[in-house]
Amino acid sequence: MPKDRKTIHVVSNSHWDREWCYPFEETRLLLIKFMDELLHLLDTDPDFASFTMDSQTLCVEDYLELRPEKRETIEKHVKSGRLIVGPWCSLPEEYLVNGESLVRNLVVGHRVAKDLGKVSKIGYTPFSYGQTSQIPQIYQGFDIDTIIFYRGINVPKSEFILEGPDGSRLLGMRFGCMSRFSYYVYIYRVLRYGSDDVFKRYDWDRGASPFRLASDRHPRAHYYVLDDKKKHWNDEPIREQLLKLVADESEHFTTSQICCMQGFDTSNPDPKESDIIKLCQKLLPEHDIKLSNLKDYMDAMRKEVKNPTVLTGESRDPGSVGKWTHLNGDVISARPLLKIGNNRAEINSQRLAEPWGAIGSWVGG
Repeated sequence: MPKDRKTIHVVSNSHWDREWCYPFEETRLLLIKFMDELLHLLDTDPDFASFTMDSQTLCVEDYLELRPEKRETIEKHVKSGRLIVGPWCSLPEEYLVNGESLVRNLVVGHRVAKDLGKVSKIGYTPFSYGQTSQIPQIYQGFDIDTIIFYRGINVPKSEFILEGPDGSRLLGMRFGCMSRFSYYVYIYRVLRYGSDDVFKRYDWDRGASPFRLASDRHPRAHYYVLDDKKKHWNDEPIREQLLKLVADESEHFTTSQICCMQGFDTSNPDPKESDIIKLCQKLLPEHDIKLSNLKDYMDAMRKEVKNPTVLTGESRDPGSVGKWTHLNGDVISARPLLKIGNNRAEINSQRLAEPWGAIGSWVGG
């Protein structure tokens, strides 16, 4: 491969908060639509390589509670590696729970993912505002030797080694110029909506909606495009956008392997994603671009990376290398009654109920 030829790994995914903008059950209504469309796409488009379920299993369980008839379909795609679930059960903020809770979260996530067919062994951890110092040790206990995140890290290049207090090491990657939205912003938004400006500008003639409709039918409707039929196929600027993406990301990645995420918070996969990749391959012959997954990226990067920076201690640096690296420290002090209650539940279950239950079982009680 020529020195300047890059391989762009496009990872289709969605970041799914179980309860964020709306209460859990309202969010689950969005989840049903999301999962129905995702499974249909996996069933009907063999070129749609895979989809990463945000490193968790809980959203799949929430879906199956209402769609139990879909379990066989989900198991088929998980076993084939096209629907990537786990290793976590839910998405923890690592500084709001104790270490045992993190371990048990991974235990449950592994158990559920294995029951579905396969557990991801990639330490994709973008949800926590920083990483605890012992996350390498915790991950290694589950045979996970990689970590991917972007908050709380301030290194000039994307590749690094994260070392725990016991000497455990993980090969790490932080996202580059647009965090976990790079392909989505540079390519997808421009092609399908005519704009890469996700947060600052609304183009009324292109169907953008800067408000939520308030009515009896939609009292708190989720953000959506007013007229989905106005999706574009605006391919004229895409070669220029691809060159810009490669140039900007190359400032962060030191190897020929570049990881770009396709997806956004609570976003559904586009039925045209494989067609968009084919278009990109045609427009960018000097580089390789493909639908990929985090494991394939990390395996390829591992073969090429040289002398990555070794990091130790907590990853809580408020530095600004990369995009959206803020730590949102206010999550620690917000809703203290919930945090106090959670702490009591952790102590009562982990240090009282479970050990005394084990002792009672041992003595025949």
